[in-house]
Amino acid sequence: MSARVEPTVVDLPSEGLPSTAPPLTASPPAGGSRDPQVILEVRDLRTYFFTYDGIVRALDGVNLKVRRGETTGLVGETGCGKSVTAFSITRLIADPPGRIVSGSVRLGSANLLWGLEEEAKIRRDPKTDRVRIRRSFRRIKQANDRMGAVRGRRIAMIFQEPSQAMNPIFSISNQISESLTLHRGIEIVDGMLGATLDDPAVEAACETLAQVVANEEPSRLRAACTAVGDAAHLPTLGYELYHELRPMNLAPEQAVKEIHAIVARRRLSPGQRRYLVHRRRLMETEERQRAISMHEMEVGQRETRARIAANNSRRRERLSHFYYRIWGIRSRVARPLDRETFWRAVNLLEGVSIANPVQIARGYPHELSGGMLQRVMIAMALSTDPDVLIADEPTTALDVTIQAQILALMRDLKERVGTAIVLITHDLAVIAEVADRVNVMYAGRIVESAPVRELFRRPLHPYSQGLLASIPHLERPEKELASIPGSVPNLLRPPTGCRFHPRCAYAMPICSQQEPPITNEGPGHTVACYLYKGPVATE
Repeated sequence: MSARVEPTVVDLPSEGLPSTAPPLTASPPAGGSRDPQVILEVRDLRTYFFTYDGIVRALDGVNLKVRRGETTGLVGETGCGKSVTAFSITRLIADPPGRIVSGSVRLGSANLLWGLEEEAKIRRDPKTDRVRIRRSFRRIKQANDRMGAVRGRRIAMIFQEPSQAMNPIFSISNQISESLTLHRGIEIVDGMLGATLDDPAVEAACETLAQVVANEEPSRLRAACTAVGDAAHLPTLGYELYHELRPMNLAPEQAVKEIHAIVARRRLSPGQRRYLVHRRRLMETEERQRAISMHEMEVGQRETRARIAANNSRRRERLSHFYYRIWGIRSRVARPLDRETFWRAVNLLEGVSIANPVQIARGYPHELSGGMLQRVMIAMALSTDPDVLIADEPTTALDVTIQAQILALMRDLKERVGTAIVLITHDLAVIAEVADRVNVMYAGRIVESAPVRELFRRPLHPYSQGLLASIPHLERPEKELASIPGSVPNLLRPPTGCRFHPRCAYAMPICSQQEPPITNEGPGHTVACYLYKGPVATE
């Protein structure tokens, strides 16, 4: 069946559009050599916003590489395209008015923009001289379905405004639990079904824990609670016991009674066990769907019978257990799963150094400060152990003390989990603190890329030099701070040639005529400027 093609849905002036629309790039040839350490690679990424005033070229040929276990910084003034780069990588650009028109974003061996050329056609109307976009909404829906295999699971994002990125009507634990259930649900359910709460070893561990509580030995409490969880093969039982028993001052008989009540709540009734088996089947179907989606992006395969069969299987599974959707039944049989994900959320909040994690998990976003919300966002992003974490100005609007804590937390998480981080900021001090490599961005293009020490020691592009010159130095308090004249150009009508030349003190006639090539000026150090004559960088 042919794709449903929507007729003209926008009618925009074509000023600034090339005579022919930019070619929409599919997957690069499979034979090309790739660095196995590069987990995320962006090539020639172009994102335009089609407005009634004209076409805003927000990204115009961005190239970026992110290596495993490294922090890659992306810096520049406001309006340079840093956040648009992050939203383009995760395909969160609002369409309309924005659209990724060309390029490739490769996560490992998968091209996240695979099939882009079939989603929309950008054409010029010869009669009215206006740009018209014809969208295939079926292809766009398929692309969004494919990205469900990536977003949150392999690429996580910390948004610039956590208060706007979180739902105000759901509790913190509900929002973290949704991510856990979606991406790690099979693992969670298997752990619950495999728990051995009636094992004699659990009873012995509970007796030891009761003695610790009765003797008021706080130093041994966590270890004793952990021992109960380990014996039951249910680590979250240990979290629950610790947080429930810590504030109590119980007699020996009361301690035994309370511990056994908590353990009893974790036992599954036959109906609850059947519900978990049903949920696991649904999760397996969704997991197969995500595997098929990743396979399509890796090898460029079209829709397959397996994908259709997976959808039909999921539909049949839902219909065969429709009574689980009745509110009263669902709330009763799903209670163990909700309790399990709640305590996993508490453990994640503890991992980002949040005090009183149980109270915070039960609270709502409006009850938290900016720093606490940012920590919650980090916990949510890292709940699935992603390959890449995109942090969009995570320390903006936070005081200096909280900024230092957030940066220390991100550095610790990178070393402990091994996640690659893309750090977007306009603060070079933050880049110097945590980044391994830095990319300087200006007006939708990356003008310089280098290891962070090399950039601070030897900035080459005049824009990079201007950014560094505007930073105060403690050892030279008498030095007058410099500023870059002018402002970021209007991307509706960007300057020709080098986009920085109207503000550059070293501008030459050729700068306004031709875009400078990217040249190699040292190991891993590239720059786009006519002041340098190194060999042209090749991918």
